[in-house]
Amino acid sequence: MAHKVSSYSAFVSKCSALIGIPYDAMTAQEQAFLATFFDNQMGNMWADSNWMDVCPYGEARFAGDLLTYSNDLTKSSYWSLYNYTATANALSNPADGRMTATKVLETSAVSVTHGVVQNYTFIPSVNYQYSAYLRPIGGRSAISLEIYDGANTYTAFFNILNGTLTSQSANITQTPTITQQNNGFWLCTLYITSAATAGAGTVATGSSVNYTGDPTKGFYSWGQLLLQTSYADPTAINIPYEQLGEDTIDEVFQVWATSPASALAPRPQGYELTPDNIQIVGPSGYWGWGVNYSAYPNGYTPCQNPFYIYYRKEMPSYTGAAYSNTATYAVDDQILFTDGDGVMNFWKCEVATTAGQSPDTTPASWRLLEIPLMFLMFAVYGSYADWLRMDGQLEKAAAMDTLAESYQDQEADKAERQAGWVLPMKVQSHVTSQQRTW
Repeated sequence: MAHKVSSYSAFVSKCSALIGIPYDAMTAQEQAFLATFFDNQMGNMWADSNWMDVCPYGEARFAGDLLTYSNDLTKSSYWSLYNYTATANALSNPADGRMTATKVLETSAVSVTHGVVQNYTFIPSVNYQYSAYLRPIGGRSAISLEIYDGANTYTAFFNILNGTLTSQSANITQTPTITQQNNGFWLCTLYITSAATAGAGTVATGSSVNYTGDPTKGFYSWGQLLLQTSYADPTAINIPYEQLGEDTIDEVFQVWATSPASALAPRPQGYELTPDNIQIVGPSGYWGWGVNYSAYPNGYTPCQNPFYIYYRKEMPSYTGAAYSNTATYAVDDQILFTDGDGVMNFWKCEVATTAGQSPDTTPASWRLLEIPLMFLMFAVYGSYADWLRMDGQLEKAAAMDTLAESYQDQEADKAERQAGWVLPMKVQSHVTSQQRTW
């Protein structure tokens, strides 16, 4: 089903027409009531079924990753760019096909190194692997992965045009690997054992060789992963419901070890739900294992391949005061903003702003709280019913509740009967969950 969205403007236009009071003529209190009714009705519709607009199917998520914003290198609070520029959500990734790969282009700086770098504090004398899914841009073939563990620097050079390892530093004991992936990507991996004096360090993708940059050249990046592969935290193979850079998971419906979009039957992944995480349990997608992960945190070997989650996103809170051009906003503040085209919507602050930085002037600082189009008419008539109840018109309110439910049934019919979407049956048996090594 196509992802189609509406706006809060469309809601208030339709609902105020039913009420008989133009939105601009309502008092501030009446406008606040209407916003509360809308938020409540969106919650009712959101949680009432596995709507595909709000329930990502087969989204790739990684377990054990120690980095932050691994799919978005534009987050400057975590990633430092040296002689590169980055654009988020520029290409479909090689796992689930969503537009989440970052486009990284060189600047024209002369005789310099290039890198995207994140800080990390390493534990002494344990094994790590640093990997990235990379695809060349403009014929740029040479790329390096580098770890500085606070004591030593470990570097591997790859050719991401022909999929070969070019060279590696002498202090690397396990040969780096490069394997072909979907959509023109290569999975490059560097393996190290940290020094006995390891501590505050970095991971970097780019080049430690000086050269003059070319703004038409660079790479796409997705899944920048740092994994601790020995003596790891016991919860390392859990997928948290809340991860920076990812939608918050509200309800989990299924987990697969291989993509459910594959032409082959996807393998269900054993999992348990805890208060904070999806706990991955064996048998699993890590080939050759037939044991429960609880047997490992000592020396377990994670994999760069993601798990695939079918889940419902946490519903946004459709609340917020009207935007003020003289106010400053902190991260997670929400506003009701009318853009230059006259469209009113709720927005959430992603980067702290100064006065005058609106979604129009500083779009990177704000995130639109999208309203699924399929929810619109249910919210309109459900909110109108709440308005009538507030006014003591209980019989009319009951009739509007019935009309709202008819719109909900209509959308369910589109998904289930007309579009043919039938929820997958979750079956765990010896046949579906036993370890396989094909």
